[in-house]
Amino acid sequence: MPDDLKIYASCVVAPCRPVLLFLKENGVEYSYVEINVLQNEHLTPEFLEKNPKHTLPVIEHNGLYISEAPAIINHLHDTCKIPRLSKEVQSQVDQLVSWSCEQLHWNIGFSYVYPQIYSEFALEDSISNNKLIETGIKKICEDLDTLEKSYLHSNKSWLLGVRTTADFTVASIVVVLELVNFDFKMWPNVISWLERVRNLPHWGEVHKFHDDVVRQIREQNGSSDYL
Repeated sequence: MPDDLKIYASCVVAPCRPVLLFLKENGVEYSYVEINVLQNEHLTPEFLEKNPKHTLPVIEHNGLYISEAPAIINHLHDTCKIPRLSKEVQSQVDQLVSWSCEQLHWNIGFSYVYPQIYSEFALEDSISNNKLIETGIKKICEDLDTLEKSYLHSNKSWLLGVRTTADFTVASIVVVLELVNFDFKMWPNVISWLERVRNLPHWGEVHKFHDDVVRQIREQNGSSDYL
């Protein structure tokens, strides 16, 4: 186990959750520092010394700071001596982890969900903001089609046939859509897969803040359905 491992994360930042799940699933001991992004704590001089890109999550290990979830997970694999899968499967896992934290998160979060619920991510011009959201939903539908038809076809339970880090990483990004009451009914395989991922150890603990917010939204809208 690594000495003095510390993670700087936020309960509202989706890419933090896969790293926390990876740590918990593999029994890695760590200390946790909550960074309140709503109060711009990620923009303070102290935090910018750790990560000039001011993104989360960040881990600190014996004076070394590492940002971006895929890089952190790779570092933890090496540092904690967590066995990797076969070269072929591990390469597919790495691709899905990177895709979800980069392109998928951009499409779901910054091009669709966040401009609707966070003023700081909305374009000043409402017409431009609406166009951004329209473009975002088109890309999201393409992404969900990819998951549905290329990874979860033929009643596959997991993205790569067996459960891997890719499942809870991709799912952590996909569920961001719940913040705007997104309807997944066109993607039944994705719905079934998400239900399986929700039953994984530590998912509920790591996603508690997200789940509480979604529950409040659904209660306000008079709906108890989760998907």
